[in-house]
Amino acid sequence: MRDPLLDEIAGLFHSDAPPPALTPRPTGLEPMTPVDEPVRGPSHQLVFHLGTGRLHLQLDPGHLTGVLDDPGVSVEIHSPSAVQALRPDPEGWFRATVKPGPVCVTVPELGLTTGWFVA
Repeated sequence: MRDPLLDEIAGLFHSDAPPPALTPRPTGLEPMTPVDEPVRGPSHQLVFHLGTGRLHLQLDPGHLTGVLDDPGVSVEIHSPSAVQALRPDPEGWFRATVKPGPVCVTVPELGLTTGWFVA
């Protein structure tokens, strides 16, 4: 079975067309730093921090699940073609449907962003 992401990347090298441009990460937001933590299981997990705040993300095919230390603020999930605004539940959890490709998570009320990563 072939990996569709590898096929897409290979297609970029066999095309004369320039790759699609990513919009820059949202401006005016402080980049959060990725944390290198051990991961167990089939999911892809990411952790970001800035100061004492942490944002935990889990990527499963088609879904992004996260938990934010401050549940009272909204979260935005950016892709090159759309933005989803979400309000975490009282414990800070949120879930979004995402398409494979570049994704950026921002917390506008706190002025934070993860920068782009691949879902």
